[in-house]
Amino acid sequence: MKKSLTLLLLACCATIAQAQMPAAVQRNLPDIIETFNHGKQVQDYALWYAFVDVDSDGNKEFCVASYDKNYIATFKIASGKPERVRTIPQGNVDWKPLFYIYSSEGRDKNLDATLKHRPLFLNEIQIAKNRFSTNNKTWLTEGVDVGKMKREYNRIIFKPHIGNAKFVSEKSVGGNGKFTFALTNAAMTKKMFRGYSDYQATPFIVPQAWLNDHNVLDYSRWLNGEKEKTASRDAAKIISDFYGGKRIIATKWLASCPINERHFYMVLFEPQNHVGLMSMVCLAEGEVVSAYNDWKELNENDQYTLSGEDYDKDMFFHAPQIMAMVSAPDGLELYVRWNSLEGIHYSIWREMDTEWIMIQDDYEYLQAF
Repeated sequence: MKKSLTLLLLACCATIAQAQMPAAVQRNLPDIIETFNHGKQVQDYALWYAFVDVDSDGNKEFCVASYDKNYIATFKIASGKPERVRTIPQGNVDWKPLFYIYSSEGRDKNLDATLKHRPLFLNEIQIAKNRFSTNNKTWLTEGVDVGKMKREYNRIIFKPHIGNAKFVSEKSVGGNGKFTFALTNAAMTKKMFRGYSDYQATPFIVPQAWLNDHNVLDYSRWLNGEKEKTASRDAAKIISDFYGGKRIIATKWLASCPINERHFYMVLFEPQNHVGLMSMVCLAEGEVVSAYNDWKELNENDQYTLSGEDYDKDMFFHAPQIMAMVSAPDGLELYVRWNSLEGIHYSIWREMDTEWIMIQDDYEYLQAF
């Protein structure tokens, strides 16, 4: 059981032969989430999905469920817009986390204003040398046209900073390609990465066309090594009330964005019935506007998760480290680095209605847990 959650995660994120997510689901997922979540407490928000032929007509429907499966909704996807139907799946259903639907089902990147540009995280950086590298070992969700990358990827993004960039070299490392870029103005490294070491920053690179409809926002964030900040008493009460009075064990401030009045926190809640909950919660104008809920099955005394981790504020080891906050055509996006049990993820999280969904995920395996 110790590795069960990790194996589930890797199964969801690894590149495998898989069916493409139906275009109708991809286009309408925010509306499906909004329909499902309407009138529900945040604990009952959509968490699982499955494709099941519920009416035996030879076509699979799209099913969404809450964490405990007390709420299930089914949508027919034969037409261009999913239609909710009364029938729900019965028996043994292959439920998967909705958070991972883009990486576990595949998707049509041309339908998406962000994915059609395929942002690439630069996970090996040398700020003083003005060298920023990525490699195709971590490109798990899909391949990248190397020729296009060399020709067109010419903007490096980190926090609110945008720097002109150029491709400088390619070399093979263990059979994988390592591709290195540099800022055309080397002096900009001092402005772009001020206060950050090589190991604290993960910028990403995009084609110039990405900037046509993406706006990089200015924000402040917690940086590893700094004193941790917690939610204020008022913010903690707002969060607890939003979760139906659920008792909070610990909080951690992640970031704040003045232009849209967003404040992001990690929150760890008191377990109930040997189930814990860690959430990323976003507040705006004095209320919770969105959240990502990560449920944890615990042992008998609620001290450990089933993967063997202490259930305390050390769980915040998995909190997203926000490298950029972007206003995009399909919703607010966070470009993040986050730790799983065996490696590092470089991901794009998108706000869909009141939830966060991971639309792109690259993975760097480090070691077994």
